[in-house]
Amino acid sequence: MAIQTQDLRPKTVRQAIEGMTLSLNFDEAKDLNATIQFHVSGQDGGDYYLSIADSQCQFASGMVLDPTLTISTPADVWLKIARKEMNGAVALMSRKYKASGKMGLLLKMDKLFSRQPTEAELDAKGWLDKE
Repeated sequence: MAIQTQDLRPKTVRQAIEGMTLSLNFDEAKDLNATIQFHVSGQDGGDYYLSIADSQCQFASGMVLDPTLTISTPADVWLKIARKEMNGAVALMSRKYKASGKMGLLLKMDKLFSRQPTEAELDAKGWLDKE
């Protein structure tokens, strides 16, 4: 039985941020060395970060010193952006979330995290709903 596209959307903001590790576009990340810090408020809120180096992306909970980019967002806003229900640039301009640091990295995030994760990758994380 095929998995429906809507089943692949993240269910929580933590899953959305952690899932970014699976969607890293290796070509876009090949020369990048950066850390993206997320300060998430609301349901499932917390501090999370992504470390990108050597065309790899790692997720962790907590804070990192001197991040390249910091995103402060309500959980529901980032989850809508991750689900493609809200445009990230429009949300930033309308002050639904805030960002500081290297804004060029923020502007490249759509391309940087553009690879579609495979069902096998999502299944390995336990994120697929199976009947």
